[in-house]
Amino acid sequence: MKDNYLLGIISFLIYTFTCFLIVEWLKPVMELTNTDHLSLFVIYLSVSFFFYFIKLNWKVTIPIKLVFISWTIVHIYTDYSFLSRDALNYLSEALQHNFASIFSQEWGAITDPFRTFLFFALLWMTTYLLNYWITIRKTILLFFILTVLFITILDTFSPYNAKNSIVITLISGFIIMGLLYIQKLIKENQVSIRGTFVTASITSLIVLVMISGITAYAMPKAGPIWPDPVPFFTTSTLEVDEREGNGASVNGVKRVGYGENDEQLGGAFQSDDTPVFWAKTDTPQYWKVETKDTYTSKGWVQSEEETPLLSFGSGELFETDFPPGAEEYTEEANIMLAQEFPLILQPYGMKSIQTNEEALFTSNPLTQKISVLNSSNSALWDYNVTFSEPSYSLKAMRETSVEDLSLVPAELQRYLQLPDTLPERVKELAVSITEDRISLYDKALNIERYFRGNNFSYNQTMAAVPKGDTDYVDQFLFETKVGYCDNFSTSMVVLLRSLDIPARWVKGFAPGERANVEGLGSVYEVTNNNAHSWVEAYFPNVGWITFEPTIGFSSSANVIYDIESQTDEPQTPEQQEEKQEEQAATGKKDDDVSFSLTTFLQDTLEWMTERKAAIIWGLIILGIISLFAYSRRGKWLPKVLIPVGRMRKNDWNSFEKMYHQLLQQLSLHGMRREQGQTLLDFAKKVDKDIGTNHMTDLTKVYQQGFYGNNKTELNYASIRESWEYLINRISG
Repeated sequence: MKDNYLLGIISFLIYTFTCFLIVEWLKPVMELTNTDHLSLFVIYLSVSFFFYFIKLNWKVTIPIKLVFISWTIVHIYTDYSFLSRDALNYLSEALQHNFASIFSQEWGAITDPFRTFLFFALLWMTTYLLNYWITIRKTILLFFILTVLFITILDTFSPYNAKNSIVITLISGFIIMGLLYIQKLIKENQVSIRGTFVTASITSLIVLVMISGITAYAMPKAGPIWPDPVPFFTTSTLEVDEREGNGASVNGVKRVGYGENDEQLGGAFQSDDTPVFWAKTDTPQYWKVETKDTYTSKGWVQSEEETPLLSFGSGELFETDFPPGAEEYTEEANIMLAQEFPLILQPYGMKSIQTNEEALFTSNPLTQKISVLNSSNSALWDYNVTFSEPSYSLKAMRETSVEDLSLVPAELQRYLQLPDTLPERVKELAVSITEDRISLYDKALNIERYFRGNNFSYNQTMAAVPKGDTDYVDQFLFETKVGYCDNFSTSMVVLLRSLDIPARWVKGFAPGERANVEGLGSVYEVTNNNAHSWVEAYFPNVGWITFEPTIGFSSSANVIYDIESQTDEPQTPEQQEEKQEEQAATGKKDDDVSFSLTTFLQDTLEWMTERKAAIIWGLIILGIISLFAYSRRGKWLPKVLIPVGRMRKNDWNSFEKMYHQLLQQLSLHGMRREQGQTLLDFAKKVDKDIGTNHMTDLTKVYQQGFYGNNKTELNYASIRESWEYLINRISG
């Protein structure tokens, strides 16, 4: 087998895998721009590389490529036969129109067929550049690195899934670099090659790289450390429709506050500290407004069941799903509205509502809403509520079991509803979180605690809006892990229901902050920022109990610790108080969220925005300095090579690297090896030009070590002196 034939095989393989590499650029471009006809562009790339492989004259390749591009445009955008007069007229008119638009700078008038032509022109230039790197530079390392960066960045920051593309890119890139190195060694050193040797080398290279890539692809991998940033960026640019009750939308960002429409959860919120009401009470309370029972995979709606409303008047006792606690713990809260709010704000364990004006109230058992039926303004601006916070026996809750779920009343079955499209991995997660717990209460507690770790973080501006068939809960649990109360509470409800534990989504307000308000005294001020959602779960023989999964919120049910404490049991109030004092002393909190990609991206964006002008000028100056340094690299680079070379060991590996650096410096200063010229002949020519014999001596040493395998008996100190002399002589 002739040497040229073997080199031809290597060259053919290089062009083939290079084509695979550039196709991986095309795939995401086509997918993200909704462009079809990928196969036509792949054919064009294959033909272009084949022409480079057979070294077809440009006078032939240019007409063939232009004909193919013209045929593609006619085929995609018209129904004409390519050889018909109509097709020729179409192409001619398209060229005239688009060139006229370019000259008149009417960029919007450029047509899609001409954009396709420009895309082909870009591919044309890219293949020409790659051919130059392959045939002249003998390396495509830069293009390989750019391809990996391009694909990984798109995979991270766009909807494009590059799982397979990354593997193909790495395999193709390593094979190309290995083949180029083999080709370079053969040509530079004029080695006579045998067919069996080349076949074995190429086969082993390809097989090893492919086995490594496939093995790495198939092996199990750890999950992502950081949340998926794609939904964050889509959220920031998403135009959110204004929804009833959710306030205005400013530049696609909703204003935080209480709203009644929850069909589409997610999206960024703009902070709003406008007061909604003031509560004069001794202890902070969660203020419940309503519940919803049907999860749609995007948000919440209320089932369409009709139920009789329960009516009661001012001061009358009425029953809720949360029976009041002990009579001696009855409290009274005075609610004063700062803005019109038509629904009653309910503390847990509420007994009655007292007003100074005649009013009738209606309670909806399905939604737990309490509305004012007859009032002059349909909203009570000032009213009192009496309540006694419910209490729960820890012993009774610990005695609940999965078998008790058969006792759940039929009317509560709607609180087990889940959409058919809910991904199976959500249910599997619920099982894995709770499999080591026996009681229903401990299972729910495990789910509530799950969000305190596992890389979840609270953020009102980075919550994603699920697109397409993406499930809201699935996206939060497995992809983003960043959101606010709606994400945490909805996820906990779905996880509880996945275990057949009845649960419902609750909306209302968090306690707010203690403030001194003029004319009111010391009150809890509740603002739009305090609009909140949480969870209620039902345990047979116990009843409904509240849970708070959202990071940064700590409200929990009033539990009576009537059993001996265990390591995994909730802490008593005294223990909690001691722990809070310890945390205050150390400055640490359980709910502190570790530094995450979300915070980093947000802070970086804000920092860059504030210093935009300085950054732009800095980049311009840095670019000018870099261009100047690159243009003068022949002067300063040798000054760097010599001290770096002195830090290397006196061995063959160091000498081999230094010798190749010397060849590069000679080439940079105009002393290049001619095609077919041996290293020794080239060295003699260099010595003749600069009047030394150092290059010849170094080349003989290199050949002696490379071909004769005599690498240990060399005088590396003398070799280093010759190398430094040549580097200095070249740069001087």
